Amino acid sequence: MTMERRETKGMWFVWTAALALGSAVMGCSTEVKLNAPYDSIPVVFGLLELEADTQWVKINRTWLGEGDQFEAAAIADSSLYPEGSVEAWMVELIPSSSGVVTGDELPTGREWALSETTLDNREPDTVFTWTEHRVFFAETSDEALEEDKLYKLELRLPDGKEATATTTLVSGTGSISFPPTSPNYELNLATVNPVTGLAQYSDYILRWTAADGARLYTLAMIVNYREIVYTDESWTSIESETDRSLTISLGNYSVNNVSDGETCNRTFNTESIYTELASRLEYNPRIRRVFGEYDPLTSKSRALDFVLQVANQDLATYMDVNQVSTSIVQDRPTWSNIQLMDVDGSTRSGVGLWASRSVMGLYGIAYSKQSIQHLVEGDLTAGLNFCSPAPSGVSDYSCN
Repeated sequence: MTMERRETKGMWFVWTAALALGSAVMGCSTEVKLNAPYDSIPVVFGLLELEADTQWVKINRTWLGEGDQFEAAAIADSSLYPEGSVEAWMVELIPSSSGVVTGDELPTGREWALSETTLDNREPDTVFTWTEHRVFFAETSDEALEEDKLYKLELRLPDGKEATATTTLVSGTGSISFPPTSPNYELNLATVNPVTGLAQYSDYILRWTAADGARLYTLAMIVNYREIVYTDESWTSIESETDRSLTISLGNYSVNNVSDGETCNRTFNTESIYTELASRLEYNPRIRRVFGEYDPLTSKSRALDFVLQVANQDLATYMDVNQVSTSIVQDRPTWSNIQLMDVDGSTRSGVGLWASRSVMGLYGIAYSKQSIQHLVEGDLTAGLNFCSPAPSGVSDYSCN
């Protein structure tokens, strides 16, 4: 399974002070000071994954400078600490039998020193135009994380400040019970009336048992297809072929009980698959799309995945606070579990998140023959030029 790692972009903050007018010995001063005293604050984002062989942490900093801050944002060093100047560790904590997470200092277990590396895979945007970004990581393939432990991040920063955060893990013990895992199962996305040609859609219930420590699920269906671009509208010569996928959100589900085993359900209507494809894909007569891959062992075409992103309590709280607001009042509280200790020993809240997530999924789900029929002939999607990967003797809508 290939998982895209979520990248977290750097954040920046600018403070302005009130205009000040002072008197000097020889008269009035017209000097205007717009910037408050500089106070660098770490911006930390890390999501632990129980199943991952490498844990990644993004450690940036806020900045304050003269002039246009959008110009400063285009310079990577504005939000990056000097290379090699940050010391970072991940420490395993052993919770008490009572399940205490915070409070008294817990006994420690293993410890990992985080290494620093520079990656060049960041997608630039209109503010942060640079592609290189510095990240910290710890390899956990030989020393796997344990779901019944807590994990603490400790940072020592070049200006003498220190930062810490502690989080729980989401276990990988949850399971999906519907759709079934049978290789012969087909998801019927649409039923086409043979007389009228009209389609009826179905309501399906995605059902699963909650993983231990899970508080929020983000559900999605992923539609996989191969996009073939031709040099002409007659499809005589291929210009390019690319495997693509389109993610359709099925919403969020909050877990009531932290303990493992809660049964969860989410109903979705299959019409959303056709409407999402119709609204998000390009209508181009030179583009043809192969709907999934053909499985000769079962004589079925497979194009669909169900993926559940699982968040622990810290990540769930962070997502809830930062979700898009539909209220007329746009002010919202800031939330972070990063604790910052200044040089004088005083503490305050930092910026960012140290949490955990997991992924559950069903991959390569087959679809029925009427599903591809409606995709090819339906008014919404006919112009997208989908076809079946099955041989012509198996499907009337074969790409062959």
